[in-house]
Amino acid sequence: MKNKEAIIERQKEFIQEIKNKVSDFINSINKSEIETILLSGSLSRGDFFPRIKDGGDIDGMVDLIVMRKKGSSIKAEDVFGPDQEPPIPFHCVKVNNLWYEILFTDFIDADTFTSYDEPKKFSVLESQILYDPNGSYKNELEKIKDYAREDLKNSLNNSLGYIHYLLSDYKKDRWYRRGAFIQLHENLNTAIRAGIRALYYLNGFYSSEEDYFRREKIFMDNIVGFIENKASAS
Repeated sequence: MKNKEAIIERQKEFIQEIKNKVSDFINSINKSEIETILLSGSLSRGDFFPRIKDGGDIDGMVDLIVMRKKGSSIKAEDVFGPDQEPPIPFHCVKVNNLWYEILFTDFIDADTFTSYDEPKKFSVLESQILYDPNGSYKNELEKIKDYAREDLKNSLNNSLGYIHYLLSDYKKDRWYRRGAFIQLHENLNTAIRAGIRALYYLNGFYSSEEDYFRREKIFMDNIVGFIENKASAS
């Protein structure tokens, strides 16, 4: 299994090509009522690794966060045209064989950021600024980062406290004396999930929604795959 650094190095030229296409796309739209545009997701991180379909279509989406100017009532349709994938809870358009998944929102200031759930906070903080001509978001980003540092520290302490509570002698004895071994295992599973979140916090990140799919793949490939191979060989 390749680590993230190896993927980023292998994809460097491809990533730059895609970023150039994104830049051309951003330059082509009317931004008169747009304050800031951010590049988010795997392309921002540098580990965008899509499959190229026949005909050149890229089997993956570029994530953008587009913020309208304060006081503006402009909609995503006004800037990007109709949503081409309504079932997806973002505004999606395809331009030159490349799909864009767009979060179209009001300007994100520090107060707004505090109201987001963790995956959304993760998405904002991993983003790169593509368009911010007045420096509005760049200035606000320092306040957001200050808040995030303190919030992550508190989240780490809370997660560790919760883990110790779940695995405390009191909790174990309570369920053990009742013979509730399923509940004991559930508490351990919950503690493990809290531990995974704590690793994110320790490294200065919020827990990402994409973590589910990464863990599912590891589980299916390395654990279920191992069991099935052993079962078929016996």
